[in-house]
Amino acid sequence: MFSQFRKFTPLLNRVVIKRLDAPKKSAGGILLPESAERDLQVGEVVSAGPGTHDDYGNFQEIGVKAGQKVLLPAYGGQAFEFQDQKYTIYKDSEILAVLE
Repeated sequence: MFSQFRKFTPLLNRVVIKRLDAPKKSAGGILLPESAERDLQVGEVVSAGPGTHDDYGNFQEIGVKAGQKVLLPAYGGQAFEFQDQKYTIYKDSEILAVLE
């Protein structure tokens, strides 16, 4: 279905996130269990919409940019697949923090 498209841009205050892979080993070389993978809620912003208008008609830009690492909520977002990659779309207000 998406094979004819090369790029996508989310609308309004939506942000496309690619979840980062959980490490398989700790810094000390200890193998981590698969349950640790589910606990990792960090992703990288792939694309962000332009923003939206608030209740008073003022335009509010999105606070994240492509390439930033962000902290995500445990639940929420809309998962989808595009060109054999898994992504999740969130509203900008659902993103918890920007990691530096």
